[in-house]
Amino acid sequence: MCGICGIYNLHGVKPIEEKILDKMLEKIKHRGPDGKNMLINDRVGLGFVRLSFIDLSGGMQPIENEDRRIAMTCNGEIFNYQELREDLIKKGHTFRTKTDVEVVLHLYEEYGLDFPKHLNGQFAIALYDGNKDQLVLVRDQIGICPLFYTVADDRVIYGSEIKGIVEYPGIERKLNLKAVDQLMNYPGVVSPNTFFKNIYSLRAGHMLVIRPDEEIKDIEYWDLQYSPDEEDKGEEYYVENLRELLKKAISRRLIADVPIGFYISGGLDSSVVACYIGKFLLNSYYSFSAEIGEGDLDESEYQKIVKDCVKSEHYSTKVAEEEIWNNIGNVIYHAESAVKESYDVAAYMLSGLVQSSPAKAVLTGQGSDEFFYGYVGYMVDLFRNMQKGKMTPEELEVNERLWGDPYFRFERNHPEIRKIHMNLYSKDVRANIDEFSAFATSPIDVSKVKGLSSQKRRSYIDYKLRLSDHLLGEHGDRMFFSHSVEGRHPFLDAELLDFVTKIPDKYKLKGVNEKYILKRAGEGIVPDPILKRKKFPFQAPGMSAMIKKPSTMDFLSDELIKKYGVFDVNYINELKKIYQQDDFKLMGAYEIDYLLIAMTVTMLCEQYQLSL
Repeated sequence: MCGICGIYNLHGVKPIEEKILDKMLEKIKHRGPDGKNMLINDRVGLGFVRLSFIDLSGGMQPIENEDRRIAMTCNGEIFNYQELREDLIKKGHTFRTKTDVEVVLHLYEEYGLDFPKHLNGQFAIALYDGNKDQLVLVRDQIGICPLFYTVADDRVIYGSEIKGIVEYPGIERKLNLKAVDQLMNYPGVVSPNTFFKNIYSLRAGHMLVIRPDEEIKDIEYWDLQYSPDEEDKGEEYYVENLRELLKKAISRRLIADVPIGFYISGGLDSSVVACYIGKFLLNSYYSFSAEIGEGDLDESEYQKIVKDCVKSEHYSTKVAEEEIWNNIGNVIYHAESAVKESYDVAAYMLSGLVQSSPAKAVLTGQGSDEFFYGYVGYMVDLFRNMQKGKMTPEELEVNERLWGDPYFRFERNHPEIRKIHMNLYSKDVRANIDEFSAFATSPIDVSKVKGLSSQKRRSYIDYKLRLSDHLLGEHGDRMFFSHSVEGRHPFLDAELLDFVTKIPDKYKLKGVNEKYILKRAGEGIVPDPILKRKKFPFQAPGMSAMIKKPSTMDFLSDELIKKYGVFDVNYINELKKIYQQDDFKLMGAYEIDYLLIAMTVTMLCEQYQLSL
């Protein structure tokens, strides 16, 4: 993987300043410490910083086609490039490098704007077609690789990270209150929103087609598709095929000319990846884990079981509470986002651990919970009839509007927690809440979940609201690349995912046994204590722990809260008193840490000079 950024003239042509593009690249050099390059003409400037994996000597970008009329940069990996390359050569295409991403150029020549449909990988692409004066920006199907953009100065300015975009002279630095409200209601910010007003995140499975003097076209080329109807081919069919597809998905992500490692968390998903690598002697030798918390939060016992099973060269780090608060500022800077859980710090420190090893990328278990029904919400849905009578008419209306079903609750009773939000926001912000409300309109296309079971509906919403921008975004990509490390996610393999979406609900959630079919696929490969372990949500200490420590709490000071005007000073001080009570403790992931939200929003505003 790497980092990309660029500038495109929307109206007329004017020189694109090399020094500006270079300054943008400098801000994202942590994504590509192995070199940088750029291509500039009167219409477009394509910038690139490289983290080398394949064709170490010849894979520098931008890459041009045979007649140099088409050029591209790609942040990412194309895992089916070998099959694509062979097919394209048969069709008469000539390759200039051995790198995986060059197939993108020739796929575009062959299939035009349909080219992303052929890709199995994780990618953010900027492709310029000089024949049409056309810039195409593409984000992968699941949203593993980020791509941000804005329109300013009669130009489209884009990049892998926002910190590069705001280096362009004159970009307005404003806080997007809708992102703040989304964080308070959903797992995190939802594309196309970011915490930076008028800077957008390209949605997963989407592409922008940009031509001179025309409206920018936002095209959805892929979306997660569930069918209301299920075809049951029998449990053993799904177990056997799942095993083979998992092995293929993991193997694809170990192709590189540099060492690749894997994470061991102690949970089922990372254990499946690790133990498949160990069982089938796949090309990976380095493993990594973070020990966080004590007592019930300590997973080191299970991490050791997996490490001993795969016999890897293992690196581990202990994440002490003090380190969480010492590193939270670095996390917010790289995440370009406020947070409501501190576990991004563990991800940040874990990627630092990888950086100290020979490995340059790691495989994770990310994406399993969303498609194998691993979260507690999937079990709650089984008992939804018991909660129907407790829902108010107001909540029923909101649920219908947001999720297409009045009785479907996604994590929160939104009208109820809005009462807290009205106290938390400052008077001026509160007065305009309807302008930025997270649930004024649905963050999904509700027609896509019509007629689906509650489990399939929840899976689709989890993909849209939890996975792409939160777990793969500020918690994933940004924490990996803070230390120049790439994350790879076998459970999000396109071929595997196509199969998994067709597995009947009853094999994913059997009674209250979550991820049942995945456990079956792990039998004889993953140690029994892992397979039989109850679901354990990853947690880290919140503000209820921090506030009891000697601290100046600078980012919750009256001065800073008033300076940015987002939150109510008096209510923040009331929360501080509640948090400081000896017997007060937040219930992990089940309660919203409003003080942490307030602190990190303020921290983000300070770091990036954002104002309302």
